Amino acid sequence: MSLGFDVEHKGPYSVVRVEGEPSLGQFLSFIHLIGVETTGWPTRRVLFDLRGIRTLTTFTEHFAIGEEVARQLGHLHRIASLVAADRITRASEKTARRSGINLTVFTDEGAAVAWLTE
Repeated sequence: MSLGFDVEHKGPYSVVRVEGEPSLGQFLSFIHLIGVETTGWPTRRVLFDLRGIRTLTTFTEHFAIGEEVARQLGHLHRIASLVAADRITRASEKTARRSGINLTVFTDEGAAVAWLTE
């Protein structure tokens, strides 16, 4: 799998920085894994920095990601997804929110952190 990630806990929120060229199936598996991991974290607010992902650009892929986030990350209170401006579709956000997940997509890290910590 061409996917790497680092986790940093920053007091009121955690940051997961993700890089690589995963297939959709690999990324969905990552969401499942991180869902298990986050149950033991000290916070329920997470920033996923996805600017290092070089695949997964289609609306359909983003929709599937939103569905998996809804299935695996429902225990989190706030999820900020940070993406490059040219990759934003809001499909994952809309899909996750329809299932009751508090996910917002951002292109600015400062805005994402401000929303997570408000």
